[in-house]
Amino acid sequence: MKPKSSILCCIFVSQAFALDTSLVRGSGPLSPEEELKGFSLPPGFQAQLFAAEPQIDKPINIAFDERGRLWVTSTHEYPYAAVRERWSDAEGSRVADSRDAIIILEDTDKDGRADKRTVFADGLNIPTGVLPYKTGCIAWSIPNIWFFDDTDGDGICDKRTILFGPLGWEKDVHGNNSSFRLAPDGWIYATHGFSNTSHFKVRPENLNGAKPADPGTELTLNSGNVYRFLPDGSRIELFSAGQVNPFGLAWDDLGNLYSADCHSAPIYQLIPGAVYPSFGKPDDGLGFGPVMMHHSHSSTGICGITYLNSRTWGDDWQDRILIGNVVTSRINCDVVSFKGSTPIAREEQDFLSSADPWFRPVDLRIGPDRALYVADFYNKVIGHYEVPLEHPGRDRERGRIWRIVKNDGMPGEGSAAPDPVAQLRFAARSGPLAPEQLDTVRRWLGGKDPFEKRAAVEALIRPVSVDWLPDLLSAMALAPEEDESLRHQLRIVIRKHLELPDAFAKLPRGPMSSGLEAELLRIARSVQTEGAARYLLAELRSHPQPASELAASLNRLALLIPAGELADLAKEQFPLDFAAQADLLAAIVDGIQQRGDLPAADITGWASAIATKLLESQQPQSAAAWNAIADPASPAIPWAIQTRPLQDGGDLQVISSLDGGGPEPESRTGTLRSAAFSAPPAFTFVLCGHAGPLGEEAHTRTFVRLVDETTGEELRRAAPPRNDAATRIRWELGEHAGKKVRFELTDGDSGSAYAWLAAGGFEPALIDVASFSSGSGHAVRLSRLALLLKYAAPAGLRDRLAAYLPAPPPAPPSAITPEMRAAADQAIQSHSAAFNAAAADKPRGSELFTTHCAACHAIGGKGALVGPQLDGIGNRGPARLFEDILDPNRNVDAHFRLHLIARKDGSTFAGLERGRLGQVLVCVDAAGQEHRIPASDIISNEETGMSLMPPSFQALPAKDLQDLVAWLLEK
Repeated sequence: MKPKSSILCCIFVSQAFALDTSLVRGSGPLSPEEELKGFSLPPGFQAQLFAAEPQIDKPINIAFDERGRLWVTSTHEYPYAAVRERWSDAEGSRVADSRDAIIILEDTDKDGRADKRTVFADGLNIPTGVLPYKTGCIAWSIPNIWFFDDTDGDGICDKRTILFGPLGWEKDVHGNNSSFRLAPDGWIYATHGFSNTSHFKVRPENLNGAKPADPGTELTLNSGNVYRFLPDGSRIELFSAGQVNPFGLAWDDLGNLYSADCHSAPIYQLIPGAVYPSFGKPDDGLGFGPVMMHHSHSSTGICGITYLNSRTWGDDWQDRILIGNVVTSRINCDVVSFKGSTPIAREEQDFLSSADPWFRPVDLRIGPDRALYVADFYNKVIGHYEVPLEHPGRDRERGRIWRIVKNDGMPGEGSAAPDPVAQLRFAARSGPLAPEQLDTVRRWLGGKDPFEKRAAVEALIRPVSVDWLPDLLSAMALAPEEDESLRHQLRIVIRKHLELPDAFAKLPRGPMSSGLEAELLRIARSVQTEGAARYLLAELRSHPQPASELAASLNRLALLIPAGELADLAKEQFPLDFAAQADLLAAIVDGIQQRGDLPAADITGWASAIATKLLESQQPQSAAAWNAIADPASPAIPWAIQTRPLQDGGDLQVISSLDGGGPEPESRTGTLRSAAFSAPPAFTFVLCGHAGPLGEEAHTRTFVRLVDETTGEELRRAAPPRNDAATRIRWELGEHAGKKVRFELTDGDSGSAYAWLAAGGFEPALIDVASFSSGSGHAVRLSRLALLLKYAAPAGLRDRLAAYLPAPPPAPPSAITPEMRAAADQAIQSHSAAFNAAAADKPRGSELFTTHCAACHAIGGKGALVGPQLDGIGNRGPARLFEDILDPNRNVDAHFRLHLIARKDGSTFAGLERGRLGQVLVCVDAAGQEHRIPASDIISNEETGMSLMPPSFQALPAKDLQDLVAWLLEK
């Protein structure tokens, strides 16, 4: 059945209850009968209690079997997983003394109340995702997805078989596998929750002729995703990537799959193969899948979803979606309309509101009687991260299941024939299409019905032949701009075909529209083959792009094409625009790092040239009142102006690192520096924000500080007050009054929550919030260049870029004794006094550099870059050179401090950090040998404050030292 407009609008009047979004309710528990009295529903609906404690504890997922029985995953253990010492075996088959169970509830006398209770499987560990199947059920119970089977027919599980596992659960027990739904294609669709990482592998006994690591036998998921697997555990694959913490799945009549999610958007229609926003994660090069709503229902806690059609409650309810809102204690309602095949959700009056704020609707299912069944995780506290797990208000005893029935105007019973669109969808998802089905695909691709066209495109997601490319490109050329879902599905399927061998050689020749050409370039840069890269590079040479578009392409090309070729293209197309070159360089470097490499000398040389030009331009750093210092690990610059409440009343504008624009605002990190000003005798400001989740020890990565502009010394520091409301801070600066200082905000927390700070209200008004502009691109570019060149820039340029680097940590206590320092001082003074450049043998100095220094330092492109590059080192003068050579531990640049890294294998590495590539730390030892150390192998990483350079030059003959310094002074 194609979507249709409702005959009547879903408008009704409900009792007005104040919207409560607090996570810990102030009231006490009510009995089920008292809670029922507080429900407000549309006219013609009635709520009934189907089950309650002590029949169940806390329900999480519910599902019906073919006999109309309701299966419930019930937990008492949550929010703590049972410790391994309570497991009966290594697989966690049972948990000692656990009340967690899968319970079957039946209404045998048909009065709307469960009167028969069967504990089907007991001794479980926070079970979720129950799906009745054959003679048992498939469900999650830490740490596996199980088939719980009743082999002897007594109605109780007597065999527990692992389908997949062990899977991730250790980081977050409210982000486990759940929402198991069996589809007409024979696959089970499921959600994977927040934070955990799971490594799925088909078990050897289930391979059915496949080999380990074959497609469909392994899958790794981190945080939110939707996946599917065959009920016998023989295959598993990703359906759509992303979302933060999806919980709940439902289909419409056309075979579209919808999910409920937390923290991104309440509802998504999931496009097969699409990527959706998830904290800190990028898209796949095609952009994120389209959203169908821009409202949040005043909540980030959405659980359970059901899609209604006219056969459920009549035409008034066609294309309505109901979702459980555990934060506001309501069941929200949205009506879905379509632009072409793209769904648009419009917020309607809440379907159910409750006067009891303990009502927590976590799962919704339409029963075989067409009543809505609601799993109520009845609780004073909701929120896993936001409220400490040990909060005494968390209830573990009470749970209810409600049955909501429509008393009049029900449509006649009977099921409609499957829609042809859904039939084609599920046929394509189940395996290869027959010739007559492929004929339908070709006919629908060229047709006008948007639902048929989109189903035909999706049916080709497993490529048949590159011969389909002309049809797919033609469909893209004709696809309306407003049908975002059709266009995104086309991008995904076209990319799949372009990944076939020789696909780019078979692209249609001749002119194409600018819109189709732009789409093809966008798709091509997401194809990770050399053929795609060469095609894209040729197109970029013949069709120059704006810098922003070119940057996106160069970022992808850097994974496959030598970086020097890409740098040449950037310089050819923007020969005098060094700001554009800086942005293009950043895109290329990011691509180099994604492929697991660090920029080579040709790229750092280009970076040095750009940095020099930008420093010489007419936009010096001091021109900006505030300068944002980029963090290379952050997806974006975080800073924005916001209005925040004051703890003593009122509100105030502040500069905040919680920029609401774009995805994952709290995960962004960076430093913001004010322009220099004269320190007053006292300085006050307001500060708000957090340093990690409440209930956990505060970290020290997020702070504000006052810094001496001349020496870089930290004069004062303050941590955020762990409060959304701003508190006033006062610094007494009498001993520093008159010094040139700067104010800095640093957000070093990339977490997804409680990871921001904000400051404002500066008095005296030597700096102010109003002068802040998030568009200080000049400083951002220089800060990125400074980070890239901190090991590779010539000495003079490195000194000029130092102001754009993030604040280094304070140096650890020095191991140099006063006696050692005095001896070094004497040697430095003696050699400086005796120095005579005219009498020195400079060619001999060059030889000495090659022998003693070139293994770690480079000049003029010769030598290694273990320590700092020394081009321009002569500008420091002879006294400083003698100091650097004879006492290398005296003035160690923060980026060249020796690190001692203890590893889990018992070894210790001594050397310098070079950077990070994902979860790998790149280091170099004293011999110039590169080492890549996985973060998971590191026990500790101690920064010593010492130099990798040995102090052995004190033993060098005086004449040799004079010759070396004389030669260096000319460099």
